Amino acid sequence: MIDDDFDFDQPVTRIPQNASAKKQLGNQILKEAQQYLASMGAAPHSHLVSELRKGEPQEAYFAVLADQIEFESDAPIANDALNLLYFWKMAYEQEEDKAEFSLLDLIERDYFKNELLTAVDALQIGGNLPLHRQVIEQCLKMYQQQCYAGCVTVLYGQIEGILTEALAERGYLQLNQTKYIDVYKIVPGLKGHEVKGLWHKVKIASDINPYFLELQALKMDSSSSVTATRHNIVHGSDVEHFNRERSFILFIWLFAMVSFISTVKK
Repeated sequence: MIDDDFDFDQPVTRIPQNASAKKQLGNQILKEAQQYLASMGAAPHSHLVSELRKGEPQEAYFAVLADQIEFESDAPIANDALNLLYFWKMAYEQEEDKAEFSLLDLIERDYFKNELLTAVDALQIGGNLPLHRQVIEQCLKMYQQQCYAGCVTVLYGQIEGILTEALAERGYLQLNQTKYIDVYKIVPGLKGHEVKGLWHKVKIASDINPYFLELQALKMDSSSSVTATRHNIVHGSDVEHFNRERSFILFIWLFAMVSFISTVKK
């Protein structure tokens, strides 16, 4: 179920970006991951694909990531897969017993936690930043304690909440009582230009850079059960996806979004 009754394919009105902002949008993480994919050996490549295939029965989106990494294609690899490769490279540099390393244990490693929290600390989203950091730290603890119901629900909220505050801090959204308004009228078809859901915010964020539309985390259509089930999960009617695999994907998506937003200056 999708949040909003909205035609996602309508054209988006765009506003100019200044040249200095464009220079800030390169993401070194994606470049490193692309280089790693091109040069990684057979052992780490087959190990990662095998680990992803193990997760398919619980979470179909693992097959999407595995296909992206296993098979060559003329299409560019998705940004969330590149962020995963960035951490897999780190795992192979730091894990002593590489052959026995389990992908889902990645979130519990200090090197993942440090990278995620460093990206969070670099955000420019106003006074709530310390609170967001505390919430994300609690999510990391819930993952380690196998409290996946709380972990999944809160991570979905943090993905949308941080994106919302980043757009507001940069003047794209304006709070009007309890509702956010699309300041530059970027998304067509909104009554009173009132932003109602994650997808509207993604459309606005894509004006900063198309990176946001390329993130599978933010692709609000029926092609991914992770996004299609989000509404029912956060509203309590879907209780079938509180597991380690869904939590893992949401952590990778959160990092992918936060690490990129942190490079976008106001």
